[in-house]
Amino acid sequence: MTDIKIPINTVKDDFNSFLNIERNSRVFFSGKFGIGKTYFLKDFFDSHPDQYEVFHLYPVSYQINSNEDIIELLKYDILIELLKKNKNIFETKAVNGIKESSLLFYSWCKENYSFNKLLRSVISVGEISSSLSLNPIITFLGKLGRPLKDILKIDEEFQKFKEEYKNGEKGLIEKYSEGIKSKVISETDYISHLLKEKILQQKVTKKSVLILDDLDRIDPEHIFRILNILSAYFEKEDENKFGFDLIIIAADYSNLKHIFHHKYGGKADFSGYLDKFFTISPYYFDNKKAIIDTVDEIAKSIRNEEPNLDGAIGESGYIKLFLSHIFAKAVDSEVVNLRELLKATRFRLLELKKGSFYQDPFEDNFSKLFNKAVKIAILSFSNTDNFIEKIEAIKQSRMKAERRMPFGKYIETMLKSFDKGIPKEKSDYITWGDFKIRGSSNGLDPISVDDNRDEALFYDLLIEYVKNRKHFREDYSH
Repeated sequence: MTDIKIPINTVKDDFNSFLNIERNSRVFFSGKFGIGKTYFLKDFFDSHPDQYEVFHLYPVSYQINSNEDIIELLKYDILIELLKKNKNIFETKAVNGIKESSLLFYSWCKENYSFNKLLRSVISVGEISSSLSLNPIITFLGKLGRPLKDILKIDEEFQKFKEEYKNGEKGLIEKYSEGIKSKVISETDYISHLLKEKILQQKVTKKSVLILDDLDRIDPEHIFRILNILSAYFEKEDENKFGFDLIIIAADYSNLKHIFHHKYGGKADFSGYLDKFFTISPYYFDNKKAIIDTVDEIAKSIRNEEPNLDGAIGESGYIKLFLSHIFAKAVDSEVVNLRELLKATRFRLLELKKGSFYQDPFEDNFSKLFNKAVKIAILSFSNTDNFIEKIEAIKQSRMKAERRMPFGKYIETMLKSFDKGIPKEKSDYITWGDFKIRGSSNGLDPISVDDNRDEALFYDLLIEYVKNRKHFREDYSH
């Protein structure tokens, strides 16, 4: 399989400047589904390894989980990324002295009580002698007037937590991971604190980046539920959660807007809703020109196993010229994405298997080449209905073909399929709708269309050609 590289250096420079805007800590990275957002982000950050420490996550799997589980799964994914980067980042720990013991107790309290609940529980009638325990926590609780039996119970729970802590970060992380795997999930502030600490440790002098990618793949019924949970979690602190210097959410702004208004009504404030996900403004990823500049290479890289078709798929081959033109127009009209264009380069098509084509001196071999080109284009656009719909959209494109397209050759083949005689002289003509078609002395194009409307006629004929399934016939020679 040929690895097609989309030239994105210009876009990379622009994105780099955007990221370096002062205090730009959250970015909504907008681009149409399948345009290559994931490819670009990976390529961009791979090319800046000394500037960014990246955690690239895909929350699409979160949609099947409850609201309470989503943040825990996010923590778990970050944890896994940390371990991939540095398997020894979590270490054993010792608890020494009153200060560390008190700090550990504070952490334990955050995990097991709200602060108000703890105060309410420790302030009650009763007395205790501080001499009963050398543990500073017992002394602290005793001063609050905690009954002895309750103090001993809390101390017992704390000592158990302390032993778990002394087993080290690794032990705590293993316990947390097992909880995730068995779906025994609970909010754990200490884990959040630990992740923040380790992310800071891992990045050293670099910026830490969290990418939440592929939100386009989340079911519309769940996408705003997940976004709401994430946004609420972001807003708990002035800085980004887990101390990330930069959080990037990748999705299609326009598509989200459409879904949002469909779900909540046309008057719902989408801009106000999405503002929390970016610091300055959405970054609109547009590599349209880069893809258009690559369609020739894409067309020449389709997986062909038939030697007799090498010339037709080569630099000036009729299959290649047809596909390059259709692909470029489709990209310009924004009716096709990069993933669709690359389909024929990644999968083996029956139309191009060995033995699928042979030259016959008694047949119209050009019509056979044209039909293969049409079938490849249809497969690239998924199916016949999609292809026709997209050709209708392409007709409106004002983009000029960079190279001379042999429209006349394709038009001639399609006209013949509808039993239209081709005029031989320029003074002779036939009509198709409001098009007037004449003979031509141009060796490349056997016909000409009045008012230079050959491209418009090409699209009109192509739609009818496919609707009438003419591309399934092998020969239109007369």
